[in-house]
Amino acid sequence: MNYNAIIEKSDFFRKMHVWPIDNTLNYRGWLDNFSSDEEKKIASSILDFFIFFPKQMIIQMLRTVVGYCGNYLKPRYPNWQHNDFKNKCIYSFIPGETKNPTDSGHIFLRYLRNKLHIPEERLVDFSNLFSLLNEAPSAVPVIFIDDFVGSGAQCVDAWNRAGSLGKTLDEIALNSAHTFIYAPLISNHLGYNRIKDKCRGLALFTCHILSNEYNLFHPDCLCWRNNGLYREGTELILSKSKELGIPFSEGSSVNDVKGFGEQGLALAFDHGAPDAIPPFFYWCDNWTPLIKREYKR
Repeated sequence: MNYNAIIEKSDFFRKMHVWPIDNTLNYRGWLDNFSSDEEKKIASSILDFFIFFPKQMIIQMLRTVVGYCGNYLKPRYPNWQHNDFKNKCIYSFIPGETKNPTDSGHIFLRYLRNKLHIPEERLVDFSNLFSLLNEAPSAVPVIFIDDFVGSGAQCVDAWNRAGSLGKTLDEIALNSAHTFIYAPLISNHLGYNRIKDKCRGLALFTCHILSNEYNLFHPDCLCWRNNGLYREGTELILSKSKELGIPFSEGSSVNDVKGFGEQGLALAFDHGAPDAIPPFFYWCDNWTPLIKREYKR
């Protein structure tokens, strides 16, 4: 898709409120970072490939993934009814490495309360979960909600780290009748497989699993499949990143040139962007960002 066509499409998305009406997604400013016709052609292909999830879509995916959890819980709890989502389930979220009041998990608990009408008392901070389960008189279904799983490292760490009572969730799951489900909206296949392998007793459901076809630095990426621009496109990203001083850390930095874990994804949510995306999209120094990273995970 050429430059003019992608601008027309982007303007249409903004007009229809699929993309935000303000400059939260500054596609015109971002495309102006590129000078030559060849650079604009490649940047237009990348922008066309970029996925933005507006709030309405996020809430619908949240309803969908919670519904998937019901299919898992129904055979495990006699006489399961739809209202048991509100009456029996406890909802929490996997915390980031550093507790932060702007953590996306808090946003999703509010969505559960305001949009799915889950009672406030069924929404539990992760730090309070251990004592609640210890005092529960009967088996409790626990659903962890999240927007995105990248490397899966945070979930694996939280699942296998001792909580307030000196036990891990791994131990609680294997030695109690409680049921645990992790339900992120989107999951990279790397993190999905890692969680399945490292988190015993944790069921995992998601709306979409992203394969290597969504990694900008993989030859099978859908961005390059029909235009033959894989070599030129990746070279442009890397060369621009080097000029901007973006770190080349083989994926160890959250600001790595290819995104944390070299995941190379091109996506963002209405409430923020994961560290799995290249800084090429959000860098601010001598560069007009496409999006702003407004929260950390």
